[in-house]
Amino acid sequence: MTTHIVLLRGINVGKHNRIAMAELRSMLTNLGYTAVSTLLNSGNAVVTTPVNDPSAVALSIHEGIKEKFGLSIVTIVRSKAQIQRVIERNPMPAEAEQSPKFFHVGFCESAPTNDALDVVDKEKIAPNKAVLDEGTLYLWFANGLHDSSLARALSTHKLDRNVTMRNWNTVQKLLDTAEN
Repeated sequence: MTTHIVLLRGINVGKHNRIAMAELRSMLTNLGYTAVSTLLNSGNAVVTTPVNDPSAVALSIHEGIKEKFGLSIVTIVRSKAQIQRVIERNPMPAEAEQSPKFFHVGFCESAPTNDALDVVDKEKIAPNKAVLDEGTLYLWFANGLHDSSLARALSTHKLDRNVTMRNWNTVQKLLDTAEN
């Protein structure tokens, strides 16, 4: 059995894409996932399945959400081992420790190239930072995410792929949930 972390983009933000976590847990259980739990109200879940392939799990859950709730939600899945690796490879440990709510991880549906970040002018986004490592974006928003030059730069260029972000505290809590 493999434990996977499910990251849904744009769930329960404002009035759109509302899914109660109890209903999400029920849907995941009905799809055959076990040890189902959710974290926060923003589309984070942990599931266990004999399926090893995170992309197959993502497709299954995406289709389940479409069928049950009538929503097409970007669904990104990482195995517990992949999340452990994201934490271990953090290229900005001081920033993450200093203020974990300003430090985010961007989970990409497919890995962007380093060229994708080259379009971001590092002088214009300073003191913010962005590092791409093994298809994962590590993002430091020095003064918070709201009205950040880095957020604007990434939004403008969109990296040409789906990305969902979680702050460092949430990433660590997801791993803790997956380990229990």
